[in-house]
Amino acid sequence: MFLRNLTSILLIILVYLNPAYGAFEEKPASARSLSLGDANTSLCTESSNLFTNPASLGFISKKELQLSWSQLYGLKELTSGDFYFSFPLNKQLTLGMGYNIFGKNDYYTESLVIIGLGMKMNEYLSAGTNLKYYQLSFPAPYGDHHTAGFDIGSQLNLKEKVRLGVALKNINQAELIKDSEIIPFSYSLGISLYPYKNILLTADLYKTRDQDEELKFGQEIKPLPGLFLRFGMKPSPACYSLGSGLEIEKLKFDYGYLSHPTLGGSHKVTLSLDF
Repeated sequence: MFLRNLTSILLIILVYLNPAYGAFEEKPASARSLSLGDANTSLCTESSNLFTNPASLGFISKKELQLSWSQLYGLKELTSGDFYFSFPLNKQLTLGMGYNIFGKNDYYTESLVIIGLGMKMNEYLSAGTNLKYYQLSFPAPYGDHHTAGFDIGSQLNLKEKVRLGVALKNINQAELIKDSEIIPFSYSLGISLYPYKNILLTADLYKTRDQDEELKFGQEIKPLPGLFLRFGMKPSPACYSLGSGLEIEKLKFDYGYLSHPTLGGSHKVTLSLDF
């Protein structure tokens, strides 16, 4: 109980008084994303990719339901749940929806609702946008805070082996807490390539307010049909990730693990269903 109350107080102080901390910091939206070092700006293989780049929806031509659960650094107070859904409207437009909740009820909770739309301009180019609703909840007497934001992005498919992506997030830098906290603008540039049929290499450059550029790298190997092995890293601080995936017809199960040099390890599991 003492640790719970102390952590709650520290989070409130950080969010209210320290604009460099920031609520709603970037977190991987799926186990695959986590195990690839969150380097997925150029990827378009699962509905949760809309969280990083809404243009990914333009190249998604399937209905998919995706559920994820994670716990950061072994702390129950830092538990996260994700729900994502993609629904093609026609051959060019795909609708995406997502929901993320982070924290613990009656403690400290971040809730995010996303509605995205991606358009396939042609076989090489897609564009997309996200509308987002944020809610930050504190224990009494601090109450709730709400705001809205939006993202835009694009992806370029060069032949079949190379894909580029760019995403501009929180463009309006919406104010979450008056005179204290905004949702900062960020951008990411990504590239992914298949040097061989069953090997994927991916890399991102990510930048947000008051932080240096961050590099992210990931690799996915498919040694057997339906089996995936994944690895990722971020150089600063030196974080390493790994994971695996199993695909059985329309059902997929993914697991990811992230190791932090100071805070310890985080786990994430994802269940996906195509229909």
